[in-house]
Amino acid sequence: MTITTATTRPDAATSAPAARGSFWRRFGALVAAESRILVRNRTALLTAVAMPPLIAFAFSGLSMDRAALGVVLTMTLVGSALMFVLYFTMVTSLVARREQLVLKRLVAGEPTPLEILLAPAVPLLVLFLVQSGLAIGGAVALGTPFAHPWALVLAVVGGAATWTALAIWSATWTRTVESAQLTTMPLILVAMLLSGFSLPLTILPDVVQRFAHWLPMTPVIDLINLAHLGTGTSGEALAGGALVGATTGMILPMLLWTALALYAGLRGFRWDPRG
Repeated sequence: MTITTATTRPDAATSAPAARGSFWRRFGALVAAESRILVRNRTALLTAVAMPPLIAFAFSGLSMDRAALGVVLTMTLVGSALMFVLYFTMVTSLVARREQLVLKRLVAGEPTPLEILLAPAVPLLVLFLVQSGLAIGGAVALGTPFAHPWALVLAVVGGAATWTALAIWSATWTRTVESAQLTTMPLILVAMLLSGFSLPLTILPDVVQRFAHWLPMTPVIDLINLAHLGTGTSGEALAGGALVGATTGMILPMLLWTALALYAGLRGFRWDPRG
């Protein structure tokens, strides 16, 4: 699709608000439509709403100490919400819209490809933020310590960006809604097994641990541990320059995954149904 733009702009200051308003009008309409579709799809809504709390409840039952329970609750609820609210549900949403030719009609109109692909994420992001807030509130109620609360913000924001981009990328090679259960399963399993989500990474060989910290879910779990316990990836207490360096090391993998997945997703996305 070729988009032509005006070559002369006599008054950029007056044209900028109009362009901004046009974006919000387009994107707001897309988000409103996606929100209505999500509410009407009881299966997708049930998966997004019920799955993370169920998983968090199952894993939290393994911890007896109240303070440790708060950490486990935050890790499992935030992590499972990223996988099942944002990632899986968004992949199925994008694939379903493509099969119904909705995306093809939209891309021929005013919205940009990025607006079309990000619109389904907005209502899911709201659900994710609500569930993350519940996890943090539960940790506060249990008396869990907060060594660096700002790290929770980095975990939630960084994780949301990473897994939204991964959903767009995964949708490029997922043929049908039914096959989404298979195409998303490898990344979900790897995230659950190699992030500290279900098993402590310390029981794994050193080379596997180093590799795991570059996966898309592990930095989220690392930042949650840093937020509550003030410890780095090796379990050491952090302060000063070591804290800055460790935090940077946790953020970097999420930035790389977000950039690469979004680039691959936008470059390779197919708007026609995959045969």
